[in-house]
Amino acid sequence: MKISLIAPVLAFASALSIAPPVAAADDDFAIIGARIYPTPAAEPIPDGVVLIRHGRIAAVGPRGSVRIPNSVRTIDAHGGAVTAGFWNSHVHIMTETLLGADKAPASQLRNGLQEMLTRWGFTTVFDIASSTDNTLALRQRIESGEIAGPKVLTVGDPFYPKNGTPIYVRDYLKAHGFVDEEVATPEEAAARARRQLDRGTDGVKIFAGAIVGGTIGVLPMRVDIAKAIVGEAHKRGKPAFAHPSTLAGLNVAIDSGVDILAHTTAMDGGDASAAGWPPELIARMRAHNMAVTPTLTLFEVEAKRSGERPEDLAHAIKATTSEVRDYAAAGGQILFGTDVGYIDMFDTTEEYRLMSRALDWRAILASLTTAPAERFGFAARKGRIAKGMDADLVVLDGDPAKDPTAFARVRDTIRAGRIIWER
Repeated sequence: MKISLIAPVLAFASALSIAPPVAAADDDFAIIGARIYPTPAAEPIPDGVVLIRHGRIAAVGPRGSVRIPNSVRTIDAHGGAVTAGFWNSHVHIMTETLLGADKAPASQLRNGLQEMLTRWGFTTVFDIASSTDNTLALRQRIESGEIAGPKVLTVGDPFYPKNGTPIYVRDYLKAHGFVDEEVATPEEAAARARRQLDRGTDGVKIFAGAIVGGTIGVLPMRVDIAKAIVGEAHKRGKPAFAHPSTLAGLNVAIDSGVDILAHTTAMDGGDASAAGWPPELIARMRAHNMAVTPTLTLFEVEAKRSGERPEDLAHAIKATTSEVRDYAAAGGQILFGTDVGYIDMFDTTEEYRLMSRALDWRAILASLTTAPAERFGFAARKGRIAKGMDADLVVLDGDPAKDPTAFARVRDTIRAGRIIWER
């Protein structure tokens, strides 16, 4: 499947509502009347209450069991559902409105974050390839309280093999004056990984299979170089992501100790991936405790943009959903991710529709909440609705247990007790 660069242009005067400035952290409130899903495995609480005080969850339970002080305002969520805040474990801080983050107007950055992320319930995101300088600047402005936005984890600049800058980002990188992200030796690769991690990045990302086009097609990264990059992240307890593209790239990821696959592998055409991953490959991935981010909408978007035949698209979707279903059935961890910032299809409805072919609603909710919180070391604070946890919450207009696309119908996005988007 050919992948082409999409240059997203965000419309400032969009039909989406723009949230007011972030509320003060001590602006306590209670969400009442909703169906609450404390965790993916727990029984829901009908007509529930979540009390939020000083940015944390102070109490949760059925109406009548939670005392709401008279001074605390309430949000009536009757007819809706409340879950823990969503994670998007595959985004790119690359859209035009999020560039120049050190000097861009706060309103521009807030609008860009809302249209791409907070509008869809994301309270935490993992950026897995962007400009280190720009993303760290954006994160600083969010954490200072100047801009309402999600918690941003980032790998910063990715690592491409020598002569392996993907064909679909070459013009973008040149147009924006980004640095050369190719590495030729293990020593060079390790040194750059150390520099980025020293600056405060939260992991690394390798292109185990870089799409270069021409007669080569997909260029695998040398395993010794991949191991050098991954090893630097692991020394600091940080995760390593890989863009695999093909089964050859997936093998590089496994052999180098990568933790998270950024995509499934829908590009091998007539080989074994056409029917999904074979059991022996899944067993190898499970032995390395790898997680998978499906990004199923990506393949649909790119196929339609490149004019692929409907039957080829159907074949690719069948293969990718089979990979997700089989890996989850084998006990593999699935993380929700959409590749937004590279693709401009910010609406998550289609991703949930495609994921529901492979997973039930509880597994989808886990991919959005408990799984990433556990994978990235935040399980003690995020991913569940329980007393003492960070008040990262999503209020939905609908019940995802009845219709998984309800995960996309967001009324309110709340991070640390602050409303960062409201319809």
